[in-house]
Amino acid sequence: MMKRPAHSDDRFTAIVGLVGFVSLTSAVLIAHVNPATAYELSIYASTPTLFWVGIGIAYLSAAVVSFSTTNALHRRLGLVLGGAGSFAVVALPLIRGYFYYGVNDAMTHAGITRELTAGTLTPYGTAYPAVHTLAAFLSGVTGFSVWQSALLVPPVVAITFFVFVPLVVRAVVGGEMALVVGAFTAFLLVPIHQFATSLFPHPSSQAVLFVPIILYLIVGYLRSPDLGYGSATAFSAVVLVTIGASILLHPMQALNVILLLVAFALVGFVASRWSNTQSWWDHRSLVPVVFLSVIAYVAWIIQSPGVLDTGGIIVASLGEYVSGVSPGAGAAIGTQSNSLQSIGSSPAVIYLKLFTVSTLYIAAAVALAVAALTNRPTWLEDSADTRRLLLSLVGGLVLTAPVFGAYLFGNVGRYYFRQASFMMVIVTILGAIAMTYGLLKLSKTGLQTAVKPSAVTVFVVLFVLSAVVFFNSPYLNLANQHVTESRIDGYQTTFDVTSDSAVISGVVQEPDRYHDALRSVDSDPRLSDTLNDSELRNLQDRPGSEWYLVLSRNTYEREVTAYREYRFSRGSFESLERQRGVDRVFSNGDTELYFVP
Repeated sequence: MMKRPAHSDDRFTAIVGLVGFVSLTSAVLIAHVNPATAYELSIYASTPTLFWVGIGIAYLSAAVVSFSTTNALHRRLGLVLGGAGSFAVVALPLIRGYFYYGVNDAMTHAGITRELTAGTLTPYGTAYPAVHTLAAFLSGVTGFSVWQSALLVPPVVAITFFVFVPLVVRAVVGGEMALVVGAFTAFLLVPIHQFATSLFPHPSSQAVLFVPIILYLIVGYLRSPDLGYGSATAFSAVVLVTIGASILLHPMQALNVILLLVAFALVGFVASRWSNTQSWWDHRSLVPVVFLSVIAYVAWIIQSPGVLDTGGIIVASLGEYVSGVSPGAGAAIGTQSNSLQSIGSSPAVIYLKLFTVSTLYIAAAVALAVAALTNRPTWLEDSADTRRLLLSLVGGLVLTAPVFGAYLFGNVGRYYFRQASFMMVIVTILGAIAMTYGLLKLSKTGLQTAVKPSAVTVFVVLFVLSAVVFFNSPYLNLANQHVTESRIDGYQTTFDVTSDSAVISGVVQEPDRYHDALRSVDSDPRLSDTLNDSELRNLQDRPGSEWYLVLSRNTYEREVTAYREYRFSRGSFESLERQRGVDRVFSNGDTELYFVP
């Protein structure tokens, strides 16, 4: 079969790319002119179908162009198109005019940003000020509200993940295939899951997505020539600045970064002692960087009591587990399992929905780790520099695994899921490297004609599987964390019309989070109460002389639709209008306030 001329291939990829950019632009415009007008239980179902069609065409076009073209410019444009397609989904709450996205922790982070903007709180007043300071800066520069500026932060950080994951993969492996596979891996946002890392303002989540920048700089530092004290200082300073940024993003994730640095340093030390060919392992020492990073880390956490308190809780919980006082490892997982079974789902189903893509990358990473550790296949013998970097990344997983174990066996909230997200950044990069080697190997066999079409198909399918879990939805038996302006107005009115001594309760969702966002991040025990189903049906039985119940539309949709009345029945909510002595103070169509004298 005759090979098509290069100019013919260029014309084909140019047309495909043009179709992709037109589809992407149309999709974004369609979503923007169809904004959310009320609470949406699912951002997927509420967004026009044409948006998803346009994104699908754009992403498919990006994959076709990136994997098939031999034109470097077209390949770059294909990667930009793919990244823009994924970014459009990540930024969908902004595109569709959400007032805010994220409840619970995200509300408190909005409150911290508000206080920073107002000058009532300094960056030193919080353990992880980077996200809040960035949001406050964006608010000042753009004139956006605190809510909108905070909502800008997650997409901005996601862009850094999209850019630096492929750069790390190419830095380790080399070549255009590494860049393409790394990019389409990054667009999947594999470390993001809905248990503890999400796409709303959340310092731990943003710290996880920031890690590839540090890894890229570490690889560059190790390979850079040591030209003397000045050179070392200049490059070290760049690395240290990014590590300092990770400390300010989230100290607990920064601890993982330091462990990763230690892994690189240890592999270098061992290699320099055991290697028969010193030039194979001729990397600069990371010891000075590790030393200064530890000093910076200790200096920050000493003046941040919250970090030390969290560490104390973890140590105490782990001690209780060892002594047999606390429940079994990951007790929260068992509770969630029972809940899922009660609403007709199962842990296996949720796992497949959330972690199918992650599992594929874990399998690829394990295969690569075994190859690096055993020096099989033989191509690793001719690429000792790459092998050292792979062993360093594997070492990072080994050193961070005990932290995961401490969180899990200590049964400390959902910290083990946050730890897993950090580890998945390393797994994602290792998996992308393994896939790159696999595609390069297949390209030299009789299957070479099927490699590129297969790669396009696989990465498009992986993107679909990933994008459907970027946000909470009934698909995962979860409710969208959409926050409407009416709900914020409702809580503002609630705090205005109630006295400072009034007890205000909610249904699962505590009013104190909204108090954080609107009034003060100082804890107020009057606002931390929630009801169960029986209490909701019998409000008069609640003690107290001045007691209120606040409900929002998302509470009803979450409990009745997403959770299928597992915790609260439809009848329980409807009973509020019939209960004696229960007065509705106001309703704005989204939020209702009831008074129980």
